Amino acid sequence: MPAQDQGHELSIYNSRGISRHHSSQPQRHSESVHATDLYSLPQELHDIILAYLDIESLLQLRRTSRFYYHVITPDLLRRLFVRNGLASLSLNKCCYECLASPGLDRLVVDKNKGAFTWQSVCFRCWSNRITVDYHINPWPVIQIANGDEGYICQFCNWPVVNNGRDDGVDRLHAGCRARRRLVLLIWLFMATLQFGIGVLCAVLAWTRYKHQSGVLIPSSLDFALAMISVAVFICRICTNNERKYTRLLFTELVLTVLRIPPVAYSARTTVLHRTNDGSLAKFGFGIFLINLVFRVLDFVGHALLNSGYDPRRFLQRGLRKRMKFVFGIATFLVYFAYIPF
Repeated sequence: MPAQDQGHELSIYNSRGISRHHSSQPQRHSESVHATDLYSLPQELHDIILAYLDIESLLQLRRTSRFYYHVITPDLLRRLFVRNGLASLSLNKCCYECLASPGLDRLVVDKNKGAFTWQSVCFRCWSNRITVDYHINPWPVIQIANGDEGYICQFCNWPVVNNGRDDGVDRLHAGCRARRRLVLLIWLFMATLQFGIGVLCAVLAWTRYKHQSGVLIPSSLDFALAMISVAVFICRICTNNERKYTRLLFTELVLTVLRIPPVAYSARTTVLHRTNDGSLAKFGFGIFLINLVFRVLDFVGHALLNSGYDPRRFLQRGLRKRMKFVFGIATFLVYFAYIPF
């Protein structure tokens, strides 16, 4: 390595004249020093000791104990290996958030940072930043630390390396493409089922319960709101304007809330006027009850989507089983209401 690079790799403590050769002190005990004795040293001494290590040694030491996991932080590496805004070349081999070193092909260059600063961030930390707003805008080209280019997968948030080709196909992993088709088919089936249940409720209200205003009027109102919701949905999926998209999404949430009282009142009225003989009355009550359940699930899904929940969160690596289950339920409710991509 050239002399200039060697000086750049050294930490700031070496430039202060601290000698590497200290006089050896006599050992107090014949046995090895316990770890607790090492941990009891002042923080300043730990900083001086760590200043003699290179980045790879620091990262290995960080994985040895919980103490050094909290001592060796990204801020410490910045103090040691960033001078005058220039980061060491070896520093860009690890993530500036979690200090992971998965390899250059698993690190993204964060262009929001300075040109010569610490820019590398791992796929996991990068995917945590992706929000639902990315679904409605063209995906930006990202740069991988090894020089390749690609996109963020629209299903799992992990980069797809395709050297910047904008053909649309390579914006999804092969496995994610198959999962996305499956999710879209399931959502299309559920959307058709919801629309069919709504139409069936309106038909029952106009035929079976046409003489009962407690069913006819609320069902007709729900059908009218459903038609407005379909129109708003079509407008939302056809726009690329982020502000218009957000407003239409909130309008769908309001329409979903407005549809719950009429459906609930219709189901309640069918219970009060249900006769004991004949299965048609029981069938009508069941249809109105299913429509009410669908409206409640729709409301929860739209509320999660409007609150900024990313339905791809349950695909993140390293989640506990409990959190993965909770995120999976939330994602199902969002996909039940609308596929946001």
